[in-house]
Amino acid sequence: MNLSRLNAFKAIVECQTVTAAAERLNLSQPAVSRLLSSLEERIGFTLFVRSRNRLALSHEGEAFYLEVSKVFDALSGLNNVATSIKANHFGSLHLAAMPLLSNSFLPRILAHFLNQTDQLKVEFKTYRSEDVIRRVQSQVVDIGFALLPETQALPGVKAQRVECQCVAIIPTNSALANKKEISLLDIASQLFIRHEKDLIQHRIDILLQRHNLHPVQQIEVSLASTAAALVKEGIGIAITDPLTAYMSCENNNVLCKPLNFNLPFEFDILYPAFKPIHHHAELFIEQFMLQADAMDIYLKIGSIRDLNEF
Repeated sequence: MNLSRLNAFKAIVECQTVTAAAERLNLSQPAVSRLLSSLEERIGFTLFVRSRNRLALSHEGEAFYLEVSKVFDALSGLNNVATSIKANHFGSLHLAAMPLLSNSFLPRILAHFLNQTDQLKVEFKTYRSEDVIRRVQSQVVDIGFALLPETQALPGVKAQRVECQCVAIIPTNSALANKKEISLLDIASQLFIRHEKDLIQHRIDILLQRHNLHPVQQIEVSLASTAAALVKEGIGIAITDPLTAYMSCENNNVLCKPLNFNLPFEFDILYPAFKPIHHHAELFIEQFMLQADAMDIYLKIGSIRDLNEF
């Protein structure tokens, strides 16, 4: 539907006369009248009732105006998004990350990054993965960190898969402290801190069931940082990603141990597909990789792929 016609109709309603609407739109009065007539012809009903040289909205016109207003509100929102996207290319960095990374690892990277960057405005927000994805799709976030759904096209998003191996974190006074690697049997012999609704936890459960093993006691938590805090307090054993594990093992009460079985942890670095990755974003990802190397954490980094079509 032609926006010029809709805009003329909206202006007539809000200015109350064709003359005033023409002045707002910088058009002649006959031009505005023609736009209105062609709109009424297009939609098939009368928008105004003409009485005593005045225009009053018909019942159909009132209903139509409400919907037209929504269209222009949405266009105004797009203008705001465009302004934000343009601003993101100059002296700013907008990050959105899932809690697992935003609670410890990414703040350290950001601290190193800011120490090397002058006069940079940073916005760093924590969201659930699905919300991170939506914000990247809106093109107002420069970098997102999220767990992606297995099979789903995500228009407006480019992604870079990161894969690493999960590890165990245990209290320093644990009976497992002297072991080089942690096995499934070790997990079953301890109080096990498990994660709710978590892909890694699902894989661990399958492995334990396959070997007919059942942990002696379990605690279920929502966040990896909560599991790490419990281990720090001397409570149980947890399996987590190596980034969270490294940060928790800086505490003298926690040890990090490799697993003797394969348990990959995967997440994605997300980029808005409709604008180039600008300089500050590239530098931040470079710092991300350097920090992992400094922690002796091996990250397998995939190529950037377009998620418009799965």
